[in-house]
Amino acid sequence: MQQTNSVQLVSSVNFFMNFAIQGSLIYIPLLGAQMGASDFQVGLIGACYGGSYLLSSLYFGRQSDRLGRLGFVRIGLLLCAIAFASQLLAGQILTLGLARAGVGLALGVSTAALVAYAFESGANMGRYSSYGSLGWIAGALLAAYFNNINYLFAVSSLCCAIAFFISLRFPQETVKKPKASRAQTPSLKSVFKHGWPVYLAVFLRHLGAAAVWIILPLYFISLGLDRFWVGILWGINFAVQFIVMRHLERFNPHSIFAFGQILSIVVFISYALVHQLWLLIIIQILLGVTWACLYVGALLLVLKTGEDKGTASGIFQATLNLCNAVGPFLGGVIAHGWGYNGVMIFAAALGAAGLVIAVPKVQKQQAVHQ
Repeated sequence: MQQTNSVQLVSSVNFFMNFAIQGSLIYIPLLGAQMGASDFQVGLIGACYGGSYLLSSLYFGRQSDRLGRLGFVRIGLLLCAIAFASQLLAGQILTLGLARAGVGLALGVSTAALVAYAFESGANMGRYSSYGSLGWIAGALLAAYFNNINYLFAVSSLCCAIAFFISLRFPQETVKKPKASRAQTPSLKSVFKHGWPVYLAVFLRHLGAAAVWIILPLYFISLGLDRFWVGILWGINFAVQFIVMRHLERFNPHSIFAFGQILSIVVFISYALVHQLWLLIIIQILLGVTWACLYVGALLLVLKTGEDKGTASGIFQATLNLCNAVGPFLGGVIAHGWGYNGVMIFAAALGAAGLVIAVPKVQKQQAVHQ
């Protein structure tokens, strides 16, 4: 009974945290453009967020292996409520970039520890991840409903405050973490070495994806869509993720991970070729399947490699956030020089590289461990 309650609570926090993330994220490129930012500067704003999230999750994920999960989850959520509210004060490009950096820093404190806590509490990681997608759905639909970006920032802050109070009801950790010295704490190098093929494949694919996401709202607008349909297309992607993620843990994680890599190449190429709304809806459905397979497959692979789940989760989150830091910058540069279609082709090429270079190594590791 206690385990069921713990899983429900941690899934609720995952929902509210991702609700906050998506509610603020989707219109940041458009807000930057309204402030007079170029495509390059929009990319820099995204890089501020991704870079701070990267460093924070890498450091605090490792610390959660030393000191336990709950303190970092709770402190991080409280900081998130403050950081999301700070976006209301951003009135120019520089302050928007600083506010987004603060959001990334706060999220990094809690995210890796929350994932490790969920896994150690016995959560089905596919279903746990699906609540993140459900939060993205809620955030995207809210963005479609509200035209005022400040309302979205305020709701994001409120969601993190709710998540913080829910976290106060978390049961004590099922895996006790005695305080360890730095020498006893697993090194980042050793944990990375164990799962590097997964991290490399995720990095290559998600780098291209991050380059696409920063310009995708602008791309949709250029095709004649309004903000309402931008939000709806975002919501379709997340709705599919929510449905698919809940059924993936029964399958071989290596197989679903490889399938997600293949399908991502198809999706990015399709973005460059398709301009009709109904075809974009189909692509968003495929995108949802793609990310569900990639994310759940990769998460299971890294969490099942050893006891150092906070460090492994931190490296996984840092890998995503390295892409979120560099990808928007690359997306802005490529869009400035070669247009939006150039970004799509770039993402497809990186996905193909990940499929060819990294995925076979993941499969080889599976054979060795078996």
